[in-house]
Amino acid sequence: MNWDAIGAIAELAGAVGVVASLLYLGTQIRHSTKASSVEAKLTTTGMHSSVVDLLIADPALNELFMRGVASTDGFTPEEYQRFSNLCLKTFWFFSAAHYQLRTGMLDEDNWFETKSLLEFELSGAGVRGWWRRLGSKRFSGKFAEFVDSEIIAIESRGDT
Repeated sequence: MNWDAIGAIAELAGAVGVVASLLYLGTQIRHSTKASSVEAKLTTTGMHSSVVDLLIADPALNELFMRGVASTDGFTPEEYQRFSNLCLKTFWFFSAAHYQLRTGMLDEDNWFETKSLLEFELSGAGVRGWWRRLGSKRFSGKFAEFVDSEIIAIESRGDT
C-alpha cells in the first residue's frame, strides 16, 4: 500500500467522523430544543398556577377579582389596589408567555391556551379599564401592542 492510498483512507475516516459528529450534534440540539420547550410550558403553567392558587386560597380575593373583571366601579382605593396588583401579576404571566411565543420557545398549541385566558380577562370591562389606566404603562413593546390589538378586536366583535 502506498502513501497516497493511506492518506485517502485517513481522509475518508476523518470525513466519516465529521459526519457522525454532526449527526450526534443535531440529535443533541433537537433534544435540547425539546427540553427548552417543555421548560417554557412548565414555567408559564407555574406562573398561571401561582395566580390561581392565590384566588383559591383567598375566597375574598377571588370575589374581588371576579367583580373587578366585570367592573371596578364602586371599588374602594384599597380594593382597586388589590385588583390592580392581581392584574399586574396575571399580565406578567401573559407577557412572559407572549415573549416565549415570539422567541419560539412556546408553540402555538400552548399559546392558544394562554391566549384564551387573556381573551377571557380582557372581555371584562374592569380589566380593559385597568389596562388602559395602569397596565399599558407598565408593559412596553410588542406585548403592549399585542394587548391593545386584542382589546380592539374584542370590542369590535362585541365580546364584552
